[in-house]
Amino acid sequence: MGVTLDNASNNNTFIQLLSVWSINKSFSFDKNFHFRCFAHIINLGVQASLTCLNQEISKVILLFFIYYFNEFF
Repeated sequence: MGVTLDNASNNNTFIQLLSVWSINKSFSFDKNFHFRCFAHIINLGVQASLTCLNQEISKVILLFFIYYFNEFF
């Protein structure tokens, strides 16, 4: 059995408490059964990349308008 959660710190606390609870209930659960959600990790990386790209795209658009207005006005 495993648990898949996102990377929020409160989930780490939950896994620790679940491990302690499982010992008290004679149930086998170890913190190594906690799996980070791969889709969430990919989403965080894509969001960070898009933030960087957005800044660069804004610079390109600004350069385009500077060129456009210098050529035609």
